[in-house]
Amino acid sequence: CRRGDGALSWQFPAGMIKPGASSQVVTVQETHAETGVHSAVRAHLGSRVHPVTGVSCDYWLCEHLAGEAE
Repeated sequence: CRRGDGALSWQFPAGMIKPGASSQVVTVQETHAETGVHSAVRAHLGSRVHPVTGVSCDYWLCEHLAGEAE
């Protein structure tokens, strides 16, 4: 979550997946690095290609294990 110009905005934690790396592992690592929350991947929600950047995005359902979002 971020506050800027009096408005509240947010974005999903994100990271680049290196060849051979697990999308699920990177999801857990990036979620912790960007929010301070420990989580576990539970299900794949879907994928899409970003219409502007052409980057492939995966979305995962995660369970909160510990920590408060920073």
